[in-house]
Amino acid sequence: MATQYDIHPSTDLRQLFAEMAVPYQGQEPEKANVIFVGLDANYAAELFDYPNFRDRILEYHRDGVAFWKRHGVHHPFLLDEYPTDVGIDGVRYHKQFRKMNLSSEYADQISFVELLRVPTTGNTQKTRFWELFDQEHAKRLDIILSSGRSRLVLLSNGVIQTMRKANKNFGLFLWLPKSISPGCFKRIGNTEIHKVMHFSASISDDQIADMGELIRNYSKK
Repeated sequence: MATQYDIHPSTDLRQLFAEMAVPYQGQEPEKANVIFVGLDANYAAELFDYPNFRDRILEYHRDGVAFWKRHGVHHPFLLDEYPTDVGIDGVRYHKQFRKMNLSSEYADQISFVELLRVPTTGNTQKTRFWELFDQEHAKRLDIILSSGRSRLVLLSNGVIQTMRKANKNFGLFLWLPKSISPGCFKRIGNTEIHKVMHFSASISDDQIADMGELIRNYSKK
């Protein structure tokens, strides 16, 4: 039976998210040169039945930059100790990300942020997603993404569609244009905002390589 979509039951994980003004993984979004925006930070609840791996997840969320440099992978899902009998929710995303061959020298530059400010478990359910949606968190995220700082912002189609709904319902992300094509669709000051394929979708290795090259070229600026 599938796990019901909701806030993750781990008290420790929820506390880490609550302590951050804008929850993130990797580099702090305000300092990052590259920001990947997702819907939510989702983990199988069963992963926290494995104390050693639970500690790895908490280690990652406490300092994702140090985690990448220490372990040589950007996310705990890529560690050999991942308990594969739990399932592979979210693992494909990070295995695909790894194909860009970005070494830990990029750890200081890349941030992952989500539209929800709480960690979740289970397959995304739209009604519950919007019940968990925090407008104040989204406003803070909106300010970061539209600050005009020199950075690359990468959005998948699903994230864009969700941001459009937030735009319609709450007046957020007003910089989104009516028509959006793949590639760079918006510039705000020195910020480039790109529509990209989601790593869990039917993205090709060539598209992943192109995204990696985009990040490398942008990081040289």
